[in-house]
Amino acid sequence: MKIKNLFFFFLLFFLFSNFNISLKAEDNVNTYPSAWLPVNNYKFEPVIEGTAINHSFIIQNKGTAPLNIEKVRTG
Repeated sequence: MKIKNLFFFFLLFFLFSNFNISLKAEDNVNTYPSAWLPVNNYKFEPVIEGTAINHSFIIQNKGTAPLNIEKVRTG
């Protein structure tokens, strides 16, 4: 009888400890920034040297944390 009770106690302890861990993991889901670009590259047409050209890239944050764009380089 004591062995059954001890086994039952450990089984409940194991189940509840894993249940609590899984709840904590769900709380951290998608708490980071996630940059999304509908078009990730753009090919500029040839232009005369010295001509100013512009293109705007659309960047959307699909995450829940703020998205900070710190470094931008030309390719």
